[in-house]
Amino acid sequence: MSTAIVIEVPSASDPPGTPVAVYACLASPVFGDSTLRGVKDFVRRHGWVSVEAFIDIAGFASSADERVERVTALALVASKARSVVAPGYSMLWHGPEGHTELADWQERTGAWVSSPWNTAEVAAKLGALRPMRAAS
Repeated sequence: MSTAIVIEVPSASDPPGTPVAVYACLASPVFGDSTLRGVKDFVRRHGWVSVEAFIDIAGFASSADERVERVTALALVASKARSVVAPGYSMLWHGPEGHTELADWQERTGAWVSSPWNTAEVAAKLGALRPMRAAS
Protein backbone atom coordinates (compact mmCIF):
# COMPACT_ATOMS: atom_id res chain seq x y z
CA MET A 1 0.00 0.00 0.00
CA SER A 2 1.21 3.48 -0.78
CA THR A 3 1.98 6.34 1.52
CA ALA A 4 -0.80 8.23 -0.34
CA ILE A 5 1.47 10.82 -1.89
CA VAL A 6 0.57 11.54 -5.49
CA ILE A 7 3.52 12.31 -7.75
CA GLU A 8 2.47 15.26 -9.86
CA VAL A 9 5.68 16.15 -11.66
CA PRO A 10 7.24 13.97 -14.36
CA SER A 11 10.55 12.42 -13.50
CA ALA A 12 13.78 13.61 -15.07
CA SER A 13 13.67 10.51 -17.27
CA ASP A 14 10.43 11.69 -18.94
CA PRO A 15 11.63 14.15 -21.59
CA PRO A 16 9.72 15.85 -24.39
CA GLY A 17 8.15 13.17 -26.57
CA THR A 18 6.87 11.25 -23.54
CA PRO A 19 3.48 9.67 -24.38
CA VAL A 20 0.60 10.68 -22.10
CA ALA A 21 -3.11 9.95 -21.81
CA VAL A 22 -5.43 12.94 -21.52
CA TYR A 23 -8.44 12.57 -19.22
CA ALA A 24 -11.31 14.82 -18.14
CA CYS A 25 -14.43 14.33 -16.06
CA LEU A 26 -17.03 16.92 -16.98
CA ALA A 27 -20.52 17.71 -15.76
CA SER A 28 -21.68 18.26 -19.35
CA PRO A 29 -20.35 17.31 -22.79
CA VAL A 30 -20.74 20.99 -23.75
CA PHE A 31 -17.37 21.69 -22.09
CA GLY A 32 -15.49 18.85 -23.80
CA ASP A 33 -13.87 20.65 -26.72
CA SER A 34 -12.71 23.71 -24.81
CA THR A 35 -11.47 21.71 -21.82
CA LEU A 36 -9.54 19.21 -23.90
CA ARG A 37 -8.12 21.97 -26.08
CA GLY A 38 -6.58 23.58 -22.99
CA VAL A 39 -5.14 20.31 -21.72
CA LYS A 40 -3.77 19.34 -25.13
CA ASP A 41 -2.13 22.77 -25.42
CA PHE A 42 -0.54 22.18 -21.99
CA VAL A 43 0.72 18.77 -23.19
CA ARG A 44 2.20 20.31 -26.36
CA ARG A 45 3.90 23.14 -24.42
CA HIS A 46 5.72 20.50 -22.37
CA GLY A 47 6.69 18.57 -25.49
CA TRP A 48 4.74 15.47 -24.46
CA VAL A 49 2.63 13.50 -26.94
CA SER A 50 -1.08 12.86 -26.33
CA VAL A 51 -1.69 9.21 -27.17
CA GLU A 52 -5.43 9.27 -26.55
CA ALA A 53 -8.06 11.42 -24.83
CA PHE A 54 -10.86 10.18 -22.58
CA ILE A 55 -13.91 11.99 -21.18
CA ASP A 56 -16.37 10.91 -18.51
CA ILE A 57 -19.60 12.85 -18.09
CA ALA A 58 -20.25 12.73 -14.35
CA GLY A 59 -20.66 14.95 -11.32
CA PHE A 60 -17.73 16.52 -9.47
CA ALA A 61 -17.95 14.17 -6.48
CA SER A 62 -18.90 11.08 -8.46
CA SER A 63 -17.43 7.75 -7.45
CA ALA A 64 -14.71 6.03 -9.41
CA ASP A 65 -17.34 3.50 -10.53
CA GLU A 66 -19.07 6.27 -12.48
CA ARG A 67 -15.85 7.22 -14.26
CA VAL A 68 -15.36 4.36 -16.71
CA GLU A 69 -13.11 6.36 -19.05
CA ARG A 70 -10.84 7.20 -16.10
CA VAL A 71 -10.19 3.49 -15.65
CA THR A 72 -9.40 3.21 -19.37
CA ALA A 73 -7.03 6.20 -19.23
CA LEU A 74 -5.17 4.79 -16.23
CA ALA A 75 -4.96 1.36 -17.91
CA LEU A 76 -3.42 2.95 -21.01
CA VAL A 77 -0.36 3.76 -18.92
CA ALA A 78 0.44 0.05 -18.78
CA SER A 79 0.65 -0.21 -22.56
CA LYS A 80 1.10 3.09 -24.42
CA ALA A 81 1.40 6.08 -22.10
CA ARG A 82 3.68 7.19 -19.27
CA SER A 83 1.29 9.51 -17.48
CA VAL A 84 -2.20 10.95 -17.28
CA VAL A 85 -2.78 14.67 -17.76
CA ALA A 86 -6.13 16.04 -16.58
CA PRO A 87 -7.49 19.59 -16.31
CA GLY A 88 -7.61 19.36 -12.51
CA TYR A 89 -6.75 16.74 -9.92
CA SER A 90 -10.33 16.50 -8.70
CA MET A 91 -11.04 14.78 -12.00
CA LEU A 92 -8.61 12.00 -11.11
CA TRP A 93 -9.61 11.45 -7.50
CA HIS A 94 -12.19 12.55 -4.99
CA GLY A 95 -11.79 12.10 -1.26
CA PRO A 96 -9.24 10.11 0.73
CA GLU A 97 -10.15 6.72 -0.75
CA GLY A 98 -9.75 7.96 -4.33
CA HIS A 99 -6.52 9.73 -3.43
CA THR A 100 -5.07 6.55 -1.94
CA GLU A 101 -6.26 4.48 -4.92
CA LEU A 102 -4.47 6.83 -7.34
CA ALA A 103 -1.30 6.85 -5.24
CA ASP A 104 -1.37 3.03 -5.17
CA TRP A 105 -1.78 3.00 -8.97
CA GLN A 106 1.25 5.28 -9.27
CA GLU A 107 3.26 3.03 -6.99
CA ARG A 108 2.44 0.02 -9.21
CA THR A 109 3.04 1.79 -12.53
CA GLY A 110 5.68 4.43 -11.73
CA ALA A 111 3.41 6.94 -13.51
CA TRP A 112 2.94 10.62 -12.73
CA VAL A 113 0.00 12.96 -13.19
CA SER A 114 -0.06 16.56 -14.29
CA SER A 115 -2.60 19.33 -14.62
CA PRO A 116 -2.65 22.83 -16.09
CA TRP A 117 -5.24 24.01 -13.54
CA ASN A 118 -3.38 23.11 -10.36
CA THR A 119 -0.85 25.49 -8.86
CA ALA A 120 1.72 24.49 -6.25
CA GLU A 121 -0.59 25.85 -3.55
CA VAL A 122 -3.54 23.78 -4.75
CA ALA A 123 -1.34 20.71 -5.15
CA ALA A 124 -0.14 21.04 -1.55
CA LYS A 125 -3.73 21.24 -0.30
CA LEU A 126 -4.60 18.11 -2.27
CA GLY A 127 -1.58 16.21 -0.98
CA ALA A 128 0.13 16.11 -4.36
CA LEU A 129 3.88 15.98 -4.20
CA ARG A 130 5.90 18.28 -6.42
CA PRO A 131 9.39 16.83 -6.04
CA MET A 132 12.30 19.15 -6.63
CA ARG A 133 14.90 17.89 -9.05
CA ALA A 134 18.59 18.52 -8.54
CA ALA A 135 20.26 20.27 -11.44
CA SER A 136 22.47 17.94 -13.45
